[in-house]
Amino acid sequence: MSFLFVDTERVWRGGQDQLLSLLRGLHERGHSIHLVCHPGSILEDRVRDSGITVHSLAIPREIGLIPYLRLRRIILEGRPEILAFNTPRAILLGSLASRRTSVRARLIFRRVSFPLHRNLVTRLKYSWGIDCIVAISDSIRRQLLAGGVPGRLVHTIYEGLDLSLFPLRPPGEVLHALRTAVVGTVASLSPEKGLSNLVEAAALLPYPGTRVRFIIVGEGECRPDLEALVRARDLADAFEFKGFQAETLKCLYGFDLFVLPSLSEGLSSAILAAMAASLPVIATNVGGIPELVRHGHNGLLVPPGDPNSLAKAIQFLCDNPQEAREMGRRGRLRAEEEFTLARKILQTEALCSSLLQKPAPTTGAADA
Repeated sequence: MSFLFVDTERVWRGGQDQLLSLLRGLHERGHSIHLVCHPGSILEDRVRDSGITVHSLAIPREIGLIPYLRLRRIILEGRPEILAFNTPRAILLGSLASRRTSVRARLIFRRVSFPLHRNLVTRLKYSWGIDCIVAISDSIRRQLLAGGVPGRLVHTIYEGLDLSLFPLRPPGEVLHALRTAVVGTVASLSPEKGLSNLVEAAALLPYPGTRVRFIIVGEGECRPDLEALVRARDLADAFEFKGFQAETLKCLYGFDLFVLPSLSEGLSSAILAAMAASLPVIATNVGGIPELVRHGHNGLLVPPGDPNSLAKAIQFLCDNPQEAREMGRRGRLRAEEEFTLARKILQTEALCSSLLQKPAPTTGAADA
């Protein structure tokens, strides 16, 4: 099969990481893969390193004449059978640009947990000419259905990880009784991640900075406010902001607990990575998170926006290191059983193959 994927993001987040692993996996299985992405992005650099054909194209708005013409030319020259959108901004423009071309199926990867807007543009984006929407969690699938998307269009395919990159860690490495517990998170520092609640929770714990310290990996618009809140709560010695890290694996293996207090979450690649690294997870009961974290099994779930409950969960696992280690072990087993990269690639491949079973358009040759 031949694919053209489109991603419009300038920054590197979980959606770009998951797209990269999918592109590499499909490429290794012999499929023809092209990618349209923002010029100078991390995604562009990493995909080029994989030997996949990359087309640099800025798409700043839903509709624009120059991006439309350039995208249409890329489609006509590359002749993809499948056009796949990893971010929403290019959906309408790409659907228009792919009319009367070689494209036989158009699909959307829906990775965010925000409700769909109920307006004409959104209805067109998610229905006109779209053959399939891949939801990365059942929570997102339900949200799409509630937003009026026909059920026949929506399929759930969970994200997955290459677990060979995550070595098993000896149980004694996590929450050793003789050292300070490290509570860490990897996240974009944006409002929906709810990280101010982590700072407020830390202020409720006894001896922050000595018995427990916190590491925040990531960058974003909320960083100045979070740093100001840390200072206001007199927690400067307890928190370390590491900023954006191109490789987060080493950071994860320095944590004892992983915490993500999101207010909204589609699924969370960061939680998946924490599970693969055998970390117990404390997260909020929102979006697709409960599909990853089973309360009391491989982590603890707390209500969103509730620093008191978050502090109690952190304290419980710090006080019960054996239980925390067992949760981390069970999280790794869940990742091995349900959230592997191989499973994601094979399910995506099978879905796309089924989309191509419909008859090819008779008008495709006219513009070839």
